[in-house]
Amino acid sequence: MRNWNWFPDMSQATADLASQTAPPADCPDCTVCLSVRNWEGPDAQELLEHMVRSRVEDALREQGLYPSDPRTVPLGVSARHVHLSSEHVEALFGPGTKLRPKRWLYQPGEFATENTVSVVSPSGRVMERVRILGPERKRTQIEISRTDAVSIRMNVPMRNSGDLDDSPSVTLVGPAGVVRTDGVIRAARHIHCSPEQAAAFGLSSNGVVAVRIPGPEGITFPEVLVRAHPGHKLIVHLDTDDANAAGVNCVTHGVVLV
Repeated sequence: MRNWNWFPDMSQATADLASQTAPPADCPDCTVCLSVRNWEGPDAQELLEHMVRSRVEDALREQGLYPSDPRTVPLGVSARHVHLSSEHVEALFGPGTKLRPKRWLYQPGEFATENTVSVVSPSGRVMERVRILGPERKRTQIEISRTDAVSIRMNVPMRNSGDLDDSPSVTLVGPAGVVRTDGVIRAARHIHCSPEQAAAFGLSSNGVVAVRIPGPEGITFPEVLVRAHPGHKLIVHLDTDDANAAGVNCVTHGVVLV
């Protein structure tokens, strides 16, 4: 039985947490946090307990320590974006162009750029200003949600990152040129982590786990790929459709079910 008597003003506590969901100036383009959970609802106490535990576990991991029950994981929302090969960077933005960081992302070495392209489907439907992420890759990959795919009238498969054979094609339009390329996917849900963090969960790279999102709109995602790589930081990546369905915002964490 939870005892909340130690906290004299629950409404103020939940309001303080809710205020933290306002997007900072360098926030990604997903806008998920503009729809905030109801902190005055009956699930507010459970959510507050979950957030406090999550923040404590995050702080322990930042210090190289692992909680005795390290099930709580931060969530990242991945809006539509494009990874480009070096060849396509030059074709779209001009000879000699290299991708430059505008904002560093959560994983070391990865960044959002100032560059965007238009994505044109075979039916002629267009998504404007789709962000380019760096660094350059060996092969161009375009990641969109199911809602994005419906809006441009495409049937796009869910794939693991890099699994691009026989994927649909689109036309990318940049300021200096146009490229026709395959590589359009809906990215499968996945966990980034280091090998040490995977071991702390009792997991191995390329394994599959379930991740539960708590709260009044909570969902359990049954198949989440584990991607363990040296130097990676722990986070679960969802696309905007999954995040919206589960009511995810910037303070939401998930729970790994092993």
